[in-house]
Amino acid sequence: MRRRSYEGEADVARLQRFNAESIAATGGCGYLHPGDIAHHLFYGNKHFDPADLTTIWEDESGVAAWVLAQPTYRAYDIQVRHDLRGGAFEREVLEYADARIVEVMRANGVESEVIVGDAFRCDLPRITLLTEMGWKRDDDLPYIINRARIADIPEPAVPDGYTIRPVAGVAEVAAVAAVHQAAFPGAGWTEELYRYVMESPGYEPERELVAETVDGTFAAFVVTWYDELNRTGLLEGVGTHVDHRRIGLGRAIVRSAAHHMAAAGGMEYATVANSESNAASSALYRSAGFEPWQLIDGYVKPIGWRARSSRS
Repeated sequence: MRRRSYEGEADVARLQRFNAESIAATGGCGYLHPGDIAHHLFYGNKHFDPADLTTIWEDESGVAAWVLAQPTYRAYDIQVRHDLRGGAFEREVLEYADARIVEVMRANGVESEVIVGDAFRCDLPRITLLTEMGWKRDDDLPYIINRARIADIPEPAVPDGYTIRPVAGVAEVAAVAAVHQAAFPGAGWTEELYRYVMESPGYEPERELVAETVDGTFAAFVVTWYDELNRTGLLEGVGTHVDHRRIGLGRAIVRSAAHHMAAAGGMEYATVANSESNAASSALYRSAGFEPWQLIDGYVKPIGWRARSSRS
């Protein structure tokens, strides 16, 4: 078994293929949609070099596991090949990930007395290992992966005064960054940071849809990702400008994105996730035609120290 760090764009495609094949083998239990890989690497961890966060294990069969440390969230993603789950190798990778996230948090001045994890409720081998290793399930409501057969999703009813279309390209980065920031004011999006996302591996401008007003303002967005092997698309992220909410625009762009994935990419199913504690998101996705599919529970583990660093 060889362990190495992320080496560049080819690794994004390699890990996406690994996850698609794992989903095909397990029915999706325990594995992130391939689009989540690029999203987590370059959107959720936009301030970090992916080579500093990502570790890959390989054997004669190819990728055996990978870990993405996410210091801002005090957490990590861990994916282990389906034939290696629940045994000594997965425990070894989990032990590495526990130590690595603490190391990366310390290096970046992230203070915490716990690290945060999760497990698909259907993934009993992972849950058993986490419990044996001192992780405790938290008291929060689960994270929900919602799914719909695209053919069953109603056509969108776009509110008057808006049109929905794909992003034309990086030339529109300022407007796209602005709507992301307006939808999530605490996210710190700038034109420079969103350009980084738009130029990162896996992102395609034509796969991000925006709702546009008659004066050219972007009022909502949905980024879509394709899993060609399983013909399942992912909507991530999804957001509506704070000044354009409660008029049905979110539902319209979610439905539009699903049908766009079918027409442009041949997707048969669409997925989108939210915390069950977010009642507004749950209501939006139910109204758009999605139903809960997989549940993911949060876990926490004490780490017994608080980081001390002057890094901002």
